[in-house]
Amino acid sequence: MEILADVLEKIFGNVHFFVYVGKKPAIEIIFNNKTITVEIVNPILAIEAGIDQIIRRHPGEFDSKRLGAFKNLGYKIRIKYKFLEFEL
Repeated sequence: MEILADVLEKIFGNVHFFVYVGKKPAIEIIFNNKTITVEIVNPILAIEAGIDQIIRRHPGEFDSKRLGAFKNLGYKIRIKYKFLEFEL
């Protein structure tokens, strides 16, 4: 995924997309330089999407290796919901 982000940044500048559950946006993800901002648009749908991803994996496979990989590449990961914001 980081390769795709790098290619798109070089072509278009910043990468910006939404994750939908059904026809409604749940999460907005913004790649801006070396910062990844995950903005929660609808917390209920975001939780539903997360639970769906956990259920689709085999039991015991839930981990945060991808987050660690992004951090090792020098990315900062921020989570944002309305006026609350924190960095992982």
